[in-house]
Amino acid sequence: MCPGSNVNVATANVLTNKKWVLSARPSGAFSENDTNMPTEEIDLEKVVEMTDGSTCTSSDAFHISPDEVLVKVEALSIDAFIRTMLDEEAFHGSVSIGDTMPAMGIGKVLKSGSQSKLREGDTVIGMLGAQTIAKVKSSGLNKSMLPMANPTLSLGLLGVTGLTAYVGTFSVTQGPKKGETVVVSAAAGATGSVAAQLAKIAGARVVGIAGGTKKTKFLLEDLGLDAAIDYKDTSKSVREQLSETCPDGIDFFYDNVGGEILDAVIEKINMNARIVICGAVSQYSGNLNKGKVQGPSNYLKLAEKSATMKGFALMNESSSFPAAIAWLLYYYNRGLVKLPEHVENGIEKFAAAMVMMFNGGYIGRTIVDVAGVKNIDVKSSA
Repeated sequence: MCPGSNVNVATANVLTNKKWVLSARPSGAFSENDTNMPTEEIDLEKVVEMTDGSTCTSSDAFHISPDEVLVKVEALSIDAFIRTMLDEEAFHGSVSIGDTMPAMGIGKVLKSGSQSKLREGDTVIGMLGAQTIAKVKSSGLNKSMLPMANPTLSLGLLGVTGLTAYVGTFSVTQGPKKGETVVVSAAAGATGSVAAQLAKIAGARVVGIAGGTKKTKFLLEDLGLDAAIDYKDTSKSVREQLSETCPDGIDFFYDNVGGEILDAVIEKINMNARIVICGAVSQYSGNLNKGKVQGPSNYLKLAEKSATMKGFALMNESSSFPAAIAWLLYYYNRGLVKLPEHVENGIEKFAAAMVMMFNGGYIGRTIVDVAGVKNIDVKSSA
């Protein structure tokens, strides 16, 4: 029989879960054709907790384990790491064909298993997936530290984005010093834009690299960077622009792109320069997990300049999180650090938002507002 629920009685508490699932592994760049969006009905009054030895054969029942929760997804973050999980072998874990597309999200707990650390009504953050109703292990979620604040802050500036920017700038190696020249690639993106602002707060001279005049204008006028490089400029190469904007060389490089841009920057490094490898978005669409990553061809510059190049994975840097959150919150409340958001409304926009992000169509953080979250403080870059 089905424990704890009368699954044979129709109720009015039926929700539709719309979810994006992986239908084919991308060949190169991600395409909307690599996914589809099936739906399923979930009756909240027929959610059944299944413990060891219990059975429930009703087709109407929706099963959760004692350590699982059912979450109504409110908003999702569009992040570059999602693409890395769509290959058959992936550092962050591979998504199987037919599985829900991964995505960090924020939502409210609807049902909670008896062994869960969470309770109904809790606002939670974690890997909820590209769907409207998520069934996940409670151990993989955290309660929002800022339940009264702008809900998407916990997905961006005060979440993975801000933490990644802070850790890469200040914790992984010696951070930028006053008067040093710092270069940040993908500086108009979510992590890059925050890292650039942190370097400015530290007193460095900051040069941002981005694609297109709209983004370079954002770097100069909105973020107040000292110079900007347009890698899409057909009249000057990145190397030529680096020579113009960094005449005294480069002391610190926060890299989100890799490939040719990393090569160009290494040519300009100073003695004792520090290079931090946060990501390599230029290599994510097909190269990353197939042994075809374009590495630096001039790495011996590191030896020549007694320089360091160090990568990091945020999951290994949790000891820095308390200081990072406190630091980011302090400067956010004083208006000295910000993260513009572009919001797409509705779960139906998830796949298109992914495509647009990799085409460089957005500035700052991209959010999919799944449930019409109210009071979102948005700067749209549409």
